[in-house]
Amino acid sequence: MTSETLPINRATATMNGRRRRLPLAGLACTALTAVVLSTAAPALAAPAGRPAAVAAASEASLPELNVAALRAAVASAPATTTAVLARVSGPAGHWTGTSGVADVTTGEAVPVDGRFRLGSVTKMFIGTVVFQLAAEGQVDLDRPVQEYLPDVLPADYPAISVRQLLDYTGGLPELTAQDLPTDPQGIVEHRLDDHSFGELVAVAVKHPRLFDQPGTMQSYGATGYYLAAMLVEKLTGRSYQQEITDRILLPLDLRHTTAPETDTTIPGPHTHGYIDLSPAHDKSGLVDITEQNPGAGGMISTTADLDRFLTALFRGRLLPPAQLDEMFTVPDVPYLGGSDQDPGHGRAFYGAGPMRVTLPDGVTVWGKTGSTFGYTDGMFATRDLKRRLVYSFNPITGGGNDRRLVNQIISAAFNA
Repeated sequence: MTSETLPINRATATMNGRRRRLPLAGLACTALTAVVLSTAAPALAAPAGRPAAVAAASEASLPELNVAALRAAVASAPATTTAVLARVSGPAGHWTGTSGVADVTTGEAVPVDGRFRLGSVTKMFIGTVVFQLAAEGQVDLDRPVQEYLPDVLPADYPAISVRQLLDYTGGLPELTAQDLPTDPQGIVEHRLDDHSFGELVAVAVKHPRLFDQPGTMQSYGATGYYLAAMLVEKLTGRSYQQEITDRILLPLDLRHTTAPETDTTIPGPHTHGYIDLSPAHDKSGLVDITEQNPGAGGMISTTADLDRFLTALFRGRLLPPAQLDEMFTVPDVPYLGGSDQDPGHGRAFYGAGPMRVTLPDGVTVWGKTGSTFGYTDGMFATRDLKRRLVYSFNPITGGGNDRRLVNQIISAAFNA
């Protein structure tokens, strides 16, 4: 394991081609792992349920960075993980640590500035662009998405507002493990497949809606963000990747972050993603799946760039105050299938993109997790940005989160 104190790195937004296609994994992966690994909700410990005032007080007096705890958390990765990278930033200091290897063949160390695939963290970028369009008057968040994208959803669907796409209250059905391969061999064989937005939505809506009345419940999923990306393209006449690049990556000088459309590779230093075909997951059947069709959820970044994005977003550099407040507004509705063990204690815990989690010591953090085959990552921060965490690791069992590892990293970063 390695660790070091690093300055905030600046690094290169590029675009690779222009094609509106979607991969097998990406935004769908987190929803699909709900079937396989029960990780549709974030892999976080159940919140403490303390009042907001306590949480705010705790954020104002965060503990000093516990480097020993952070090192132990990063080193605690199970044998089914090949690499871990974590970065903690804030007024108390900056810490970056790694464990494992970037390449199991060469034994190359995990680069502290290494790139990785974002999976559903891409939703935060898509949502930001939609809110920018709302601030520009190009879209009304309370109008039905059917008015902007006619003939995409079934005619007998109720009106689903754009806002309900973003805050997961639309009740839209999701792709299942029967729709897209999620077994190891299927992942290997189909990781370069691509599917149009329309194709994936058309398959998803063959399933029953999750609940009848939009806006009455919350359930995390990907279908709403397929539609949100389609909406961006309809309103702008350009790919959602190009809009993300021009509106976010270039203005923030995120030089190590890319939103590729067709390039299946990861540029620059990076960790490799693997899937293990051996039944015992003993690494005897590892297959390198680093190259994947990008599409939705195919963004690539670094811990430093995601920290910079999170900081800019929270400080209002990307959205006016009204739209930023809307992004962080959590609907007061039940969470479908929720319980006392999830971050909302049975109630909604997602805003229009980011999730809200109150940790056992009362500290409230906001952020987003993501997974695509071979990669799992997340970014979290207190609203005042006094403590920020970005992590990435490489599971060999697919695209699901390792709950214990995520919990340990987050606990070490914010609770110490």
